[in-house]
Amino acid sequence: MINDIKLMERSKRMTLFTLYVYTIIRGVGRASYMFLYPLFLISLGYSTNDLGFITMLASALIIPILPITGFLVDHGWSSEMLFLSGICMSLSLILPTLFYDFPFLILSYALSLLSLYLWSSSRNKIVGVIIPSAMLGRIYSFFAILFNSFRTVTPFILGRLTEVVGYGYLMFWIGVFSLIGSIIVYMCLLFNENKSARAPLNKLNVIDSYKAMFSFDRSVFPIILFAVIDRFAWRLWFPLLNAYFKEYRELADPIIGDFNTIIGLSMLITSYLAGTITDMIKPVKSLIIYELVGATGVFLINLPQPYIHLSAIFIGFSTAIWVSAYNALITIMYGVEKVGRLRVLTDSARNISSIPAPQIGGYLMTINPLITFILSAFFMLFAIVPLKKISMKTST
Repeated sequence: MINDIKLMERSKRMTLFTLYVYTIIRGVGRASYMFLYPLFLISLGYSTNDLGFITMLASALIIPILPITGFLVDHGWSSEMLFLSGICMSLSLILPTLFYDFPFLILSYALSLLSLYLWSSSRNKIVGVIIPSAMLGRIYSFFAILFNSFRTVTPFILGRLTEVVGYGYLMFWIGVFSLIGSIIVYMCLLFNENKSARAPLNKLNVIDSYKAMFSFDRSVFPIILFAVIDRFAWRLWFPLLNAYFKEYRELADPIIGDFNTIIGLSMLITSYLAGTITDMIKPVKSLIIYELVGATGVFLINLPQPYIHLSAIFIGFSTAIWVSAYNALITIMYGVEKVGRLRVLTDSARNISSIPAPQIGGYLMTINPLITFILSAFFMLFAIVPLKKISMKTST
């Protein structure tokens, strides 16, 4: 892969390198938010069930925004969407430290979700233009390696720092550094981008963006169905996990940090393997493996300490497979020309279906947390069914 990258023209190499740097920034920022935000809420007197409610409302807020972002990505504004992703990530960390009111806590989580969706579609568009399809699995896995190198270290460090420095202080300054890094990365991307490929903003409108998002034929339906079921399964518990550990398992911050670190370490170790598997057996078969490994990890969450960390290993490996397989499938299925719209279509479907999931998961935890995890594992296994139909169309 390194030799292939060396043969690329200089501007493409610089673009790829810039994306790698930005992935590192996102690794720190995203890991910090996912670790600190739930614990910050608990420290303010909120519960895991409250976090589920916040997540539900935040997911609903960003739905109307996604179509126009995908449309802009496909019409030459991917660098700007990437930059906006960094702004959203930074603000999601900074806002709740300045304003404790409930609406700002919801807005913070909404910005965090929007950052994630903007990053995926814009990054995939840029990569799809400069990277041959035969290398996509390995390239996406290398992004995962970089991301998880810093995601691995970040929770481990933060788990110790929270005992010395408050949650809010850490969130604020990590947000500031993320903002500075995002600005620098965007300036670098502008030097290497083909600006002539951009469509004038006055020719773009919201109605066209919604029409474009739904311009796919029926063959895309199995992908959407898989994305919907899978997303619902994971959102039942994943956004609540650190709060669950704190409230229900009464684990100390360092132990929670270690769990998150092991997830990142597992992803780091297995990412290149996951990408290679995706390139060898194709994305759909890789996604089936992803669901099986993920369901195993969910069943292991309820093990006692320290065996609970076995769950983190399986969750990390499962996520590594998803990163390479899902991104490769979305990029290849309809070509790079429609990757932004297809990603937004599937992400919108995933987001809409998962709106009630955290609230449902949080409520079921008040009855018995085991119910939440069993239900999640069931949906993960059920998500394999529509994958069978996708394999008929992507087996070549």
